[in-house]
Amino acid sequence: MTSLKNGHRGNMLIDLLVALGIVALLSTITIPYLKKYQPNLKLSATARDLTTNIRYAQQLTVTEQKVHQVNFDLAQDRYEILRIDAATTTVKSVNFDQEVSFKKITGLTDNKIVFNFYGGVSQAGQIILTNANNADAVINIKPSGYVQLED
Repeated sequence: MTSLKNGHRGNMLIDLLVALGIVALLSTITIPYLKKYQPNLKLSATARDLTTNIRYAQQLTVTEQKVHQVNFDLAQDRYEILRIDAATTTVKSVNFDQEVSFKKITGLTDNKIVFNFYGGVSQAGQIILTNANNADAVINIKPSGYVQLED
């Protein structure tokens, strides 16, 4: 084994303290930026999930040949996928993260999307979500049933 000279033992401790200081400095700089972007990440994730669930309701309508609809509850910031048959059944219910909410829904009567057996919708419309940073995410529903999340 090689032994360190007496003068070098203190250098190793200083190097360790400098490295820890650099890590602490970088952490104090980056954590506030991450907190600033977190609501935007939640908005993007919520908009992607909503788009996926609207497409899921459309797929269920076409494959099962039973009308499905997506109902939006603007007051509670939530939505449900319902199967409309002899008895209405809730397929899925989703609550938004508390940092994300509905901003506006246009073109949809009673704030719902109703799919026909071919995958089209009864009415085209637009859903706008917002977050605490006042950033928006827009989802467009075309008459053909095409669902588009704007970038």
